[in-house]
Amino acid sequence: MKTLNRSRILLAAIPLAGIALAAAPAAAAAGPHTVHVSAKLTVTYTAPPACKAGVCIIRNHGTGTLTPYGKVTFTTVITADGNQPPCGATSQWVNRIIRTISTSKGRLVLHEAGLQCPEPGVGPQVTAVWAADGADSTGIFHGTRGQGSDIAYPQKNTAAPQGTLTVSS
Repeated sequence: MKTLNRSRILLAAIPLAGIALAAAPAAAAAGPHTVHVSAKLTVTYTAPPACKAGVCIIRNHGTGTLTPYGKVTFTTVITADGNQPPCGATSQWVNRIIRTISTSKGRLVLHEAGLQCPEPGVGPQVTAVWAADGADSTGIFHGTRGQGSDIAYPQKNTAAPQGTLTVSS
């Protein structure tokens, strides 16, 4: 009788082991995939710029959305150089922008660079390109690669990065 009960237990465990083994390949198949992202960001606070010799550091933060990841918060650190205006007296080189976008799935870090030029009837417009920093990103964005563009309007407190990411998970 003891032998029969042990056999039943062993036989009952075999189908469960088969189910677990069948699920493993499906999970392993997820792998890297490319996603188109677009954001609508609104700055809610900008600290006074810290400027020295025509180069300013500007810090801000805010809220928005990042499609397809939903609601986000973000912080931005901007380095802008007005010493040699590229497109008119009020323009600047925007040498470095580090934008950290926090989602419910992790933190995405973007490195940007571009120009701020006057736009008639609109005010200054920042046109930049970005690359994802997969090493400093977290959650599903850790290891991410990608690039895109960004258009920001400082007087309207808006930014709209868009592009593609290759996400590892």
